[in-house]
Amino acid sequence: MTRHAIGIDVGGTKTKACIIRLSDGAVVAERTEATLCQNGGGAVLDLVGDLAAAMQDRANAQDLDIAALGICLPELVTRDGEPASAWNFDWRGLDYRARLGAFAPLHIDSDVRAAAFAEGWMGAGRGVDPFVYATISTGLSHSLVIGGAPYEGARGFAIHFSGSDIVAFDGEGRAVRHNLELFAGGKALGERYGALTGRPDASARALFEAEATDPRAAAMVADALLSLASYLGQLVNTLDPAMLVLGGGIGSDPKVTPRLAALTRGFIWAEGARDMPIVPSLIGDTACAIGVAALAARANGTIAEKTISKMERP
Repeated sequence: MTRHAIGIDVGGTKTKACIIRLSDGAVVAERTEATLCQNGGGAVLDLVGDLAAAMQDRANAQDLDIAALGICLPELVTRDGEPASAWNFDWRGLDYRARLGAFAPLHIDSDVRAAAFAEGWMGAGRGVDPFVYATISTGLSHSLVIGGAPYEGARGFAIHFSGSDIVAFDGEGRAVRHNLELFAGGKALGERYGALTGRPDASARALFEAEATDPRAAAMVADALLSLASYLGQLVNTLDPAMLVLGGGIGSDPKVTPRLAALTRGFIWAEGARDMPIVPSLIGDTACAIGVAALAARANGTIAEKTISKMERP
């Protein structure tokens, strides 16, 4: 019998649940709901539980064998699969394992590692070693993929390239502080554009759509992309990947990727690395769900690692 796994991508604005066929990564079923982070971690856990139940019911109706349940979060997640931050919502202290482990063997991971794994398995990073996957969306994060496996770091925290202030000096003793996530992340861009226009519901998408007609939006986008490029260039300088894959709603936007790639090359120090491929994600908004479903199956021993590594692109 063909085996399947459930992958649930819990995002800052929406949560997508999918049933994934493990032989080729195909999405058999999916459902998306708004993530009401403002209602707290308990409400988000309820949503994830409801979506897991809905996917399990769908699998039962189609007589599908569910091997594992993978959940990926827009948070720091330890190597042991424990949430370790509360940037969007707080699961620390909640009994999420008892609630979600009742459906199938459970694996929890960070969203960027899940997406990076999927891109290496069946997306833009397939056959490339090593590559860096960077998510530019509601938040900003990255994953270095070596030999098909996302690098976790000593604690599981090797995903951020922008979460804390960078301090520099202007030559006259004045310190300049810069936090990329609070300046150029999707959430921050929406909030800043909303404050500028008096529209509290403005989003990063609205900002980019207004770029052609609103000079204020154009200036904000130009500054954000230049800042993003400077950080991406330093990632390349530090990690020396063979390819940089840009994902997320902003990073993989066909109107944004070539502009961001061109700007990034100006911040790559080594001349021999400046022509490296900088490409958009190929999988799209199901990458996290596909990746975490496969990681869950592998982590729980229901599918051998060598089977995952040999899966063919649909």
